[in-house]
Amino acid sequence: MELADTDRGLEEVKKIAASGTVYKSVGAILVKKDRASIVKDLTERKELLKVRASVLGKQETKTREKLTGIQQQVQARLKPPPTKPALS
Repeated sequence: MELADTDRGLEEVKKIAASGTVYKSVGAILVKKDRASIVKDLTERKELLKVRASVLGKQETKTREKLTGIQQQVQARLKPPPTKPALS
């Protein structure tokens, strides 16, 4: 969601003329900034978010693999041992 917001913001800033006025939210105030620095900041933010998403995806995959292994171990331990046929 944050990546989509950053992407939309970047696209909107790129629509503004190079000499246009751009404001950046800093806490509770808006600060006038030049367009180039805003584009640079948003581009860096976008790349950072992509890297984070990639890392989180890899962590999720590893966690799911571990969970599957643990689940198999638990199921194997819960299975009753094979019964031997009774001797008559």
